[in-house]
Amino acid sequence: MVTGAKGGVGTSTVALNLSVQIAQSTRKRVVLLDYARPFGQISLMLALEPRFTLLDALGRIDRLDEALLTSMVTKHKAGIAVLAGALHAALRVEQRQSVTIEALAGLIEIAGNAFDIVVVDMGFINGAEWARVLREAMSIVLVTEPSELAMGMLGRYLEAAEAAGLNPEKFEIVINRWRQNDQDAWKDVERELKRPVVARLPNDYRQLTEAVKLGMPLMASSNNALAARYRDLAIHLTAGLAMSGAKPTAEIESAPVAAR
Repeated sequence: MVTGAKGGVGTSTVALNLSVQIAQSTRKRVVLLDYARPFGQISLMLALEPRFTLLDALGRIDRLDEALLTSMVTKHKAGIAVLAGALHAALRVEQRQSVTIEALAGLIEIAGNAFDIVVVDMGFINGAEWARVLREAMSIVLVTEPSELAMGMLGRYLEAAEAAGLNPEKFEIVINRWRQNDQDAWKDVERELKRPVVARLPNDYRQLTEAVKLGMPLMASSNNALAARYRDLAIHLTAGLAMSGAKPTAEIESAPVAAR
């Protein structure tokens, strides 16, 4: 599961590109569930026109099974299946009744039976309130960025989540929009929180903007530092699964950056 320590840190971007790299490195069936609110962004980022959305699946949760869910996802040529997020913010009365924590957790369980690997874009949520859903995760990717506000929120998020009984070992801290002069921020996080940062994703606004224009995720190449970091993160998170011989690339200390 991928969630943000605060809003606006790029959680959906991380969830999408991580899903694609997991699919490519494991050669397994990967589904990306778009739980981010109020609107799902994944379908826009991939230029998809989904026939069904998360709300359609939740509305059928009482009779939803692996076959029905598989028929409701949208396939993308990058190698992943997507259950798109809600297209409208205002829910009808009958939709409100179906959008519950238990239903969302049940949908993840069904997806886990239908696919090999499930990635969930949670957006920014209160980890304590969503503890029932987060407990289903093998790993929780907690995305932040190198700003004082984001780093402060990171500590609060972890404290609240652990107080709600979530296993702190499940959290994997990722710093998005990393720049070369953010070294102190990274060290401060590891020192104050006493836990490692598992990935620093270079700030490459131009490349990400172009990918969205094309309706594609980042594609790996020998000189693509950002895609290489996503690939390393994917391999790290799926290390316990049967892999296809993929090996992480070397740590890239001097990754290219782009002005925002």
